[in-house]
Amino acid sequence: MADGLDTSNDSARLVLATLAEIARSESENLGTRVAHAKRHLRAKGQWIGGQPPYGLLVDADTKKLVHDPKHAVYARLIADEALAGASLVKIARLLNEYEILSPRGGEWNAASIMQLLRSPAFAGLTPQTETVETGDGGWKYTGRVFPYRDPETLDTVGIGEGIITVGERELIIRALESRTLVHAGKRRPKSEGSALLTGLAFCALPGCGRRMHRVGLSYQCMARRAGNQCIGASALAETVDRYVTEQFLSRLPALQPDDPLFVAIADRLTRRADPETFAKRDALVAEIEDAEVRLTDLEDARYVRGEFGDAAAVDRYNRLSDRLKARTEALRIDLRKLPTPSVDVSLMLRAPSLRAAWADATNAGRRDRLSLAMDRVEVTKGARGQRIIPEQRIRIHWAKPADLDAQ
Repeated sequence: MADGLDTSNDSARLVLATLAEIARSESENLGTRVAHAKRHLRAKGQWIGGQPPYGLLVDADTKKLVHDPKHAVYARLIADEALAGASLVKIARLLNEYEILSPRGGEWNAASIMQLLRSPAFAGLTPQTETVETGDGGWKYTGRVFPYRDPETLDTVGIGEGIITVGERELIIRALESRTLVHAGKRRPKSEGSALLTGLAFCALPGCGRRMHRVGLSYQCMARRAGNQCIGASALAETVDRYVTEQFLSRLPALQPDDPLFVAIADRLTRRADPETFAKRDALVAEIEDAEVRLTDLEDARYVRGEFGDAAAVDRYNRLSDRLKARTEALRIDLRKLPTPSVDVSLMLRAPSLRAAWADATNAGRRDRLSLAMDRVEVTKGARGQRIIPEQRIRIHWAKPADLDAQ
């Protein structure tokens, strides 16, 4: 061997085993030191390496992110297009048409736009890549990136300037997720659909509840078409559309301000009018719920699982518990400080303007209006050969007011 050790000798094998263990221990210690260094830099909100998101640069002195004067304007264009509801493909096509190169110097695509918009650093937040434990006791990266939280305060940590705000990031992510469905653990694009009740029509047969899509001239239960056990509701689309439309156009003008449906429509319209405020509100509510879950788990660890036995452990439990309670209360205060936007919905509910707007709208626009007032439209199965009686076979689930405050 290169070290001059003969592995046929017992003493030499012992030396080799010792050297191997020293090397393994040093490698483990090195990994620990690197991890500690990264945690220290993350806690200070400093960039720890790698290429920053498009439109941002790393300041050489502070190690924080600042706007790239050359590309920040294009990065903001991407954000504005996403906030306006443009598809990822459309955004990529727009950039490529104007020959705006991607960070790697090539063309943009939907995947690169998605990665950029979901990046925490794009919103000025310190990123951290998720790791999971492997079967051999090691760790590996999953590729999922999320905002880093300080382990002491549980707050997200800023890393400098962002192209978008935290509220805008929440809004964009919610919009992206609303366009996809989860299949086999992976998100795939949803089809938009062109029928009036796409996304609103559902099969009302017991045990089914699946969506109905327009196939030819009828709305048909997708469970039946997929070969499932449902016997399958089906109804002439023109009749269903006409009935739902007339119910919508006749009921809304008759609403009084204290009617629950009036309140629900106002809630939903307000959310659309000021989406960033509600994105911030939803983010705070989610953080409150997360903190409450952590506190419950901590209490279970002490009182159910007995994981805090000695005095030192109890003292640590008290510190963690107090920190979580303080965090929850601070979040509730922030939630109460957020303004509650309002809009005047009376103009929308007046019969002449409502019917005029409906007549001028596309099916997508009409569907958008229906979703303000309805949660779903359920259709039952009728007898073969008999004319559909809408009042007997169609049930509209009208919207209900949302509770805007965290309980």
